[in-house]
Amino acid sequence: MDNEALNEFWGEVSTGNYPIIDFEGNLGYSLLSQEGLLFIRNDFTAPTYEHFELVFGDLFLPDTVQELLFSDRTLLLMVYRKGMQNFLLSEIRTDVKFMLDLPHGEYFFFAFILDAGAESLLESRIYTIGFPSRKHSNDPELETFYLNHPADTWEFVDPSPVDIKRGGPYYINLIMINIEEIPDCSMLFSELLREDESTPSL
Repeated sequence: MDNEALNEFWGEVSTGNYPIIDFEGNLGYSLLSQEGLLFIRNDFTAPTYEHFELVFGDLFLPDTVQELLFSDRTLLLMVYRKGMQNFLLSEIRTDVKFMLDLPHGEYFFFAFILDAGAESLLESRIYTIGFPSRKHSNDPELETFYLNHPADTWEFVDPSPVDIKRGGPYYINLIMINIEEIPDCSMLFSELLREDESTPSL
């Protein structure tokens, strides 16, 4: 993906258009339904005979993360198809669930809170990274545990890719982790993709 495509995507962030960009640099936009569901269009290629599954997602935002949600911050979702040159970045919202229609395969899901005031995406500071949880995370007891034992948050995260196959829909819940409170967070993110040598770079 070239810088021109990334800059075009970044210019649309925080405008209310909910931009999407894929590995080829194609720019598109999500659709916000009247029911308050953000449908993320995707360009993951698949044979005509391959089946797709609906994937619904939301976020778990501990108090320590909510403190970082200022007007000059933006929230991005990254979906990467394991073993293939397929991924997308999409702007999402904390108060709206998202939905994708994905062909069968293994996928990594991440969310990022970044500095929207940066000159470019690559220069933007990352404040939090969201990893898929092992179970539904909108739970007050889980939030209390997170606040009391922040170093143990990784116990709630499932580091493996999600196998999207027949039997959907699927429900993905991302735990947002403040990387300043958990310094190893960025290293853990890198380790998740290390085994896949074909991981594309921005």
